[in-house]
Amino acid sequence: MNMEEQASEELRNQRYIGIDGGGTKTACMIGDGCGRILTACYGESSSIKSRPWDEVKRVLKELIEQAMELSQSEESQLAGVFLGLAGADRPEERKRLYSFMRELLADQVAITIHNDAITALAAGTWGEAGIVLISGTGSIAYGYLPETDTYVRVGGWGYLLGDEGSGYDIGRQALIAVMKEHDGRGRRTQLTERLLDYWSLPDPNQIISYVYSQSNVRTVIADVAKWTLMTAEQGDEIAEKIVQAAIADLAELAVTVKQRLAVLQPAADVSHLPLVLSGGLFSNDWFMERLSADKAIAASGLSLRRLSIPPAAGCYMLALKQAGIQITDTIKQHIADWETGGEA
Repeated sequence: MNMEEQASEELRNQRYIGIDGGGTKTACMIGDGCGRILTACYGESSSIKSRPWDEVKRVLKELIEQAMELSQSEESQLAGVFLGLAGADRPEERKRLYSFMRELLADQVAITIHNDAITALAAGTWGEAGIVLISGTGSIAYGYLPETDTYVRVGGWGYLLGDEGSGYDIGRQALIAVMKEHDGRGRRTQLTERLLDYWSLPDPNQIISYVYSQSNVRTVIADVAKWTLMTAEQGDEIAEKIVQAAIADLAELAVTVKQRLAVLQPAADVSHLPLVLSGGLFSNDWFMERLSADKAIAASGLSLRRLSIPPAAGCYMLALKQAGIQITDTIKQHIADWETGGEA
C-alpha cells in the first residue's frame, strides 16, 4: 500500500459527527473522513435557550451514542464533533457545552461549537459567501464573507425578546387572535375552528389549560404556525394579516444583514449574495412565494434558495473542514447522494 492509499484508508476509518439542534428537534449525522455519511438519527430539541440544561445534555449524549452504535463505529475512530445548536453562540453557553462534551468524549476528539445558523449557511453554500435566514421554531439571519472571515448576526434573541417571523411568533399571534375573537374584541377567524379541531378541544376556554400543561410550550405554540399558513392561504383575513407581518419581519432580518455586511466590508460585492432559507416554515411553497414577492427582498438583489442538504450535513461538513480536510467535489457528491438516497 503506497502513501496515498494509506492516507485514504485512514480517512475511511475516521468518524466525524455533525449535530444540528433547533427549537423543535435535533439531528445527528455520522460519516467518515471521505464524505460518506453512514447514518443519521434524530431526537428532541437541544436548544439551550428554551430547554433545561439536563435535558439538553441527555439529548446530545443519547444521539451521539446512537449514531456510534448504528454506524458500528468504535470510540477510537471518532475524530471530530461539530455542534450547531440554537443559542450556542453566547460565550457562556458555548463554554458550558464544551465542558460537557469534553467530559463525554475521548481526548482525541476535536470539538467545535457554533449556533445553528452557521451550520445551515454552510449547508446552503458549501462554506462560501452568503446569508442564511432561518424561520423554524425561532428565527435568525446570519451573513458570512469567507474572504475576510466576516460574520454578521441579526435577530435570534429568543422567544421572549425576539424571534420575529418564527413559527413561535406566528403561532402565538394566531392564538391571541383566537382568544380575542372568543372575548368579543376581535374579528371572526377560521383559526378558531381549525385549532379546536386539531387539539380536539370543545371550546376556546380549554386552550389555556391545554397549552400551559405541555412539557414544551414553545414547540406546541410554534406548531400552530402550519395551521395559520394553511388558513391564510385559504383566504382568512386575520391569518393573512399575521403571515404578512411575519414576512415583513423576516425580510427585514435578511436585508439588514446585507446592509451591515456592506458597511463592514465596503470593498466586497454583496449585491447578489445567495439567501439560504432554512427552517420548517420554508417547506411551505406558498410561504416561500410570499417571501420572494416581498418588496424589500425583491429590491435587495438577494438570490433565494432552499437548502439542498440538511443543516446536520452542514455540521458534518464543517467537522471535516475543522480537521483540515478539503471539501472536494467528490465529498460534496457523497453528501448530496446521501440526501437523495439516504434517510436524512
